[in-house]
Amino acid sequence: MTELTPFEIPLTGAQRGSGRRSRSEATAGRAEQKPADKRTEKDGSKLKVQIDFPGGARLGPGKVALLELIDQEGSLSRAAEKMGISYRRAWLFMSQINKAFDEVAVATPEHGHGGGPARLTPFGHELIRQYRTIEAETHRVNAQIVKWLDRHRASGGGDAP
Repeated sequence: MTELTPFEIPLTGAQRGSGRRSRSEATAGRAEQKPADKRTEKDGSKLKVQIDFPGGARLGPGKVALLELIDQEGSLSRAAEKMGISYRRAWLFMSQINKAFDEVAVATPEHGHGGGPARLTPFGHELIRQYRTIEAETHRVNAQIVKWLDRHRASGGGDAP
């Protein structure tokens, strides 16, 4: 079974590329930025917002975090490094985001050559803002329900494989 990425999109062997890194190598760049969905047992359950569009495109916390890092770093490769994912994987996710909408979220140099900066477009900035609004409202509206669920969770949490 394919291990899910932080973006929860299984990739085929061809999409993975040949440069597989160990888990410790892959997570090394994440020390500076604690992902919002990583919680300990005492923190309680997490509520994650993922939008599944018709046709299979998805937008969730991982892709939005990638957009935010591209904006901060001005570079897809530096954003990928900070997230602990390969450049190829980051490029695939960025491409998926750009193809999912009628406007591109990330502008890159023509055909990705020349090493120029990747930058968020006004649409990319608005996409992040809209997603974060949905996320904040979802957490606000459902906080009591999640707390109730936590109170009634079986010891051990009933973890699934």
